[in-house]
Amino acid sequence: MKNEMSSGIIRHVDDLGRVVIPKELRKQLEIESEDAVEIGVYGRTIQVRKYQPLQTLESLCKTYLDAFFKSCRTICIVSSTEKVIATRGMNFSTDILLSEEVRWYIANATEYQYTESDQMRLFENSKYLVDSLYPVGTKNNPMGAVILIHFREATPVERGCARYMADILSELTKQKEV
Repeated sequence: MKNEMSSGIIRHVDDLGRVVIPKELRKQLEIESEDAVEIGVYGRTIQVRKYQPLQTLESLCKTYLDAFFKSCRTICIVSSTEKVIATRGMNFSTDILLSEEVRWYIANATEYQYTESDQMRLFENSKYLVDSLYPVGTKNNPMGAVILIHFREATPVERGCARYMADILSELTKQKEV
């Protein structure tokens, strides 16, 4: 089952309440040195996951996407640095890793626009192409992106609205930084 814990690695809590997260687990969760982690309680279990500030704005992202879709009628996604957080116009899994190329654009805070000669897939081996990608966050602290899906070329107004949404989310995540 997805929610069951596999047999784990035993670690002891030190006098200050600290536990070392083993390298194998950090690698599996893509947690690097100096990354912020979110620690919470679920029942009688402590959960540790890589902190994604944009994830805490999920309901707000859905509200922005609803307004965007109402005005523009094109498929739009808000993603973290790794996965889809919210979408409007089509359902995408929030469990699938974004393609390596999309993650590169987000990590490098670089905008992308579709051309016939430079096509980028949303997920590895997926039919969905990215029309436009607008990073959320900064070069020093990437948080995610606002992404338009390519079914037709997005209009300048649609791209402008998506860029504006990315700018707003960037400002909001500055307030949430650890």
